[in-house]
Amino acid sequence: MNFMDEEVIEMTKHARQKKRLENIENQLLHTDIVQAIKEGQLTIEDEIIEFAESSFYEDQIRMFIPTAFEEMEPELMDIKYPSSRRPDYIYTSESTSINITMKMMEQQIQEEELEDFTHTMMNILRKLQPDADMLDIGIKEVDGRQIGYFDFITKALDSKIYNLMFLFMVGDNVATGSVNCLKTEMPIWQPIAYGMMESISIENKSLDGEGVV
Repeated sequence: MNFMDEEVIEMTKHARQKKRLENIENQLLHTDIVQAIKEGQLTIEDEIIEFAESSFYEDQIRMFIPTAFEEMEPELMDIKYPSSRRPDYIYTSESTSINITMKMMEQQIQEEELEDFTHTMMNILRKLQPDADMLDIGIKEVDGRQIGYFDFITKALDSKIYNLMFLFMVGDNVATGSVNCLKTEMPIWQPIAYGMMESISIENKSLDGEGVV
């Protein structure tokens, strides 16, 4: 096989992959992703991704995540999240390229300050990663609560990573979650990330079971 044949095969493969992603994007546009996630099954082409509700912090936070995701192994955690401020929960796909995290922050703010706090967090990230490509920022109402969010693309060693970060109140504390994946997986996982964010429900109760006053 000569070089030209290889080029043609590569271009054909690339065109097929592009067409497949366009079909998937079109399919996801016409799917109620949040409803599908909450019902436990999202169909993408001929693949079914199953979801189940997971609980965090003794049921204070509940969110639907893929059933195939498992808690990340400590050894991999040390590599992917070496900071002492690593999330409290990290779930990962079998390929370990798609990750879901949850962390309770020490900051205490009022709910009306959440939008400003979301912008502050985005600006901190911009300073820490000046080459990050910021995509969107906003506030959504989910389950009667405000959730601040922003998404962006960062550079990793030899690839680019898509990230969605979201922030919400649990009592007086801010909780933050994230979904990240390779940029190549973004056409599928960006809408799914937003769908998972919109599946969140929050119980305002303290860890000893007493209600938050």
